Amino acid sequence: MGTSTSSAGPGAGASLDPPWLNQLLPAIATTAASAPAANVAHEPGTATPALAPPTFSTLVAPAGRFSAARRNLGDFVRTGNKGALARSIGHYSRKGMGGATTAAGRMRASTRAGAGLVSFLQAARDGTDTHIASWVQNLLAKNPSSDDVVDAIVQELAPPGGSEDEESLRDSMAAALSELILLQPDVDLLQMSDTDTWTLLQLFLGNEVCNRLEFDIGQFFESAKLNPLLGVKRELEMREFVKNEVGVQLTTLRAKTPDPSKQQLDALVQEAVRMTFEVYEGVL
Repeated sequence: MGTSTSSAGPGAGASLDPPWLNQLLPAIATTAASAPAANVAHEPGTATPALAPPTFSTLVAPAGRFSAARRNLGDFVRTGNKGALARSIGHYSRKGMGGATTAAGRMRASTRAGAGLVSFLQAARDGTDTHIASWVQNLLAKNPSSDDVVDAIVQELAPPGGSEDEESLRDSMAAALSELILLQPDVDLLQMSDTDTWTLLQLFLGNEVCNRLEFDIGQFFESAKLNPLLGVKRELEMREFVKNEVGVQLTTLRAKTPDPSKQQLDALVQEAVRMTFEVYEGVL
């Protein structure tokens, strides 16, 4: 399910962006670098607007940055109140991260990996990249199970690393692929429709947002004071809640940009995360 929440999260005085994050981005960018952009059906005469690139933060975190977020998340864990959960995410974004744009920028490794996942799987389906086509042939020659395919995709796109972001990417990618199989047992991960790849992107981003919240806000779902079954139930509720909102934003952006280039897809995914945080800020 989620990643470890043993950390209490970053405190005041630290940069909103960790210094190693920019070092991680080139590695993600080179993964499946030659894969084409998302191949979404394009309506004749429909323009493809440009989307703004992510904004990177040089701000320093304020004192008590996550106090309101933690308080409201605690209320949600105890009561199941979705309003408290929405407020928690809104406070996390506005005060804890300095606003939706900065919060999304902090997740630029996640959004770049999500765009790469879509491009890679569409290239695997269409055979438009020789390296990926060879990778697919070698994998199929082993007569893999669906679990084997999940593991191979994660290993190809998110190899093991030492940072929390890298571990989160692997966790979210594996979880999203497995969730898609549960939702659609007959899905072929190497021959996915465009709709399925966008559903996968929704699941991946939703998991990444929740992982980020758990890393930064700290322990709640694993608290010794909380019944373990209730902790699992609340975490699943949070993840479903966030995935649904991410899906709304992706649907809106996909309608506006039905045939994105690779660069536009990267920006579109970043924008979906920004808009998701903005929605939660709107409830404050």
